[in-house]
Amino acid sequence: MTYGGAALGRADGKAIFVTGGLPGEVVRVTVEEDRARFARARLVEVIEPAPERVTPRCPHFGWASTSCGGCHWQHIDYAAQLRFKTAIVREQLQRLGQIPDPPVRDIIPSPALWQYRNHAQFHVTPDGRLGFLAARSHRVTPIDQCLIIEPVLQEWLQAQQQVDHTGEQRLSVRASNLPRLISNVAFQVSPESFFQVNTALIDTLVDQVLAKLELSPTDTILDAYCGVGLFSRFIAPQVAHVIGVEASASAQADFAINLAGFANVEFHLGRVEQLLPTIAAHLDAALFDPPRAGCGPQVIEAVIARHIDRVVVVSCDPATLARDLRQLLDRHYTLIEVQPIDLFPHTYHIETIAVLQRAKE
Repeated sequence: MTYGGAALGRADGKAIFVTGGLPGEVVRVTVEEDRARFARARLVEVIEPAPERVTPRCPHFGWASTSCGGCHWQHIDYAAQLRFKTAIVREQLQRLGQIPDPPVRDIIPSPALWQYRNHAQFHVTPDGRLGFLAARSHRVTPIDQCLIIEPVLQEWLQAQQQVDHTGEQRLSVRASNLPRLISNVAFQVSPESFFQVNTALIDTLVDQVLAKLELSPTDTILDAYCGVGLFSRFIAPQVAHVIGVEASASAQADFAINLAGFANVEFHLGRVEQLLPTIAAHLDAALFDPPRAGCGPQVIEAVIARHIDRVVVVSCDPATLARDLRQLLDRHYTLIEVQPIDLFPHTYHIETIAVLQRAKE
């Protein structure tokens, strides 16, 4: 299995990425993109199935041009999904990050396999119906149910079936009844602000990050790409000082509300690569939770220049994580561990937490 959701097979020595396939299967496919060194294909028939293959639960799931592209792996047994994701993280770090034996732990499973998403972005068909984009397409597949969104969002979707949304392009919908998190804390999250989508795993994600930061009461901690303050809210009671950096103005407003009770927190609005070099305080540790594009060379160079001893990176893309880690490993940092977490069951997406320690020069 490859990052992106396809199985990698070979025909006449040529690499074929097969959407809908599984390792060990014999399948018939149709080639949809043929290049010199590889081809992309879609499953047509399973001749010899793998033992991990299961019947998808959702009627909208599939690989045809009319199928919904929101899920990628409903045809795979969940235990196998976890094995594949752990292996993919390891492979990406080895191949793209040139890390021979990356310290990747087994992925933490999601306690909720269905109805776990607290947020969804619906697209609108030309005739005004709601749906999701088909895989690798801008065409909208209309849907009347989604098995991975929370029940309150499914109820909202059902109520929209008789509503004409012609003229709109997208509707972003978030459940407002999120359960209170660790220590019974509630969060303000504006519609434009990012928040983790798998409600059942937010506590676990926060616990993992805090443990890996190894916080001390005298520490000054950087929370880069801090969003609405999910991590800062639980870091602040344990340290001397927290510095949040975020480019989203809506997240800034939410952060101010969510951290209002703490006098040891400051916030900087702007891009991390521009602001990190200007922060005067000594940083004992730094947390980075970047978007899919990763931190990027400028941010990593700023980390290196500041001699930050402990760095924790929360990533939703193992490819860009591998790139960022390689840059740090080339400059006095050691990779301590990588912990995948399955925030996105039935999709190929993978959340990981990487921990690095700066070597003494």
